[in-house]
Amino acid sequence: MFNSDKALNDEAREALKNSIRSMILGEIRLSKLEPEEILENCREVHIEESCPESERDEFIRFSAEELSRAQKRHAAEQADWPEQTDCDRLDRVEATLRDRAILFWQASPCCDTCSVGELPARIKMIDARHPGFCDRVRGYAFFIEQNMPESLAATTRLSVYFAYGWFSPDRKDVPPDEYEKHALGIAREVCAALRDEGFEVDWDGNFTSKFGISLDWRRRTALE
Repeated sequence: MFNSDKALNDEAREALKNSIRSMILGEIRLSKLEPEEILENCREVHIEESCPESERDEFIRFSAEELSRAQKRHAAEQADWPEQTDCDRLDRVEATLRDRAILFWQASPCCDTCSVGELPARIKMIDARHPGFCDRVRGYAFFIEQNMPESLAATTRLSVYFAYGWFSPDRKDVPPDEYEKHALGIAREVCAALRDEGFEVDWDGNFTSKFGISLDWRRRTALE
């Protein structure tokens, strides 16, 4: 936490405001956090770490005002969006794959390793909305949220890359070559579903490689 009571100079103050603006706009465009969560993140990440106590209330007010401005900007941007956006298509891919017993996780908040560790909890969450999924799920694909808000503050055009894997029917360990064969099968199914929705998939077909897509991130509905 920033402990100094010394006021920020004009350059540092404007730099902090720009950081807050960027964070808020990126999170609004990502459409994952509630407004209160965005403001809390601003306080924890920027204000408490970089702002003297004497100016903290001012920056908290600024964050709330900037959130309102970003929400209005996002709403205005939507007026020029096409009826179907890339995010709408991505949601359809998720639904299609869920029907095929594959977990498709958009913008996991963790790194790849932690995301894999969180898969059981994610599967249970999906199962609560779509009973039976837990018993049927046979594979997964996900991309992580890392740096997405920062990127989205500058542009809605970005690329995401998917990790993927397979679940053996009895959840027991299998030989590496058998796992690789089935995991590649899952990856091919996911790639096919993406292509069916008009995405161009970048993948060399190797087990050691992620596959990726480029898209214009224009999201009307919140990520879950």
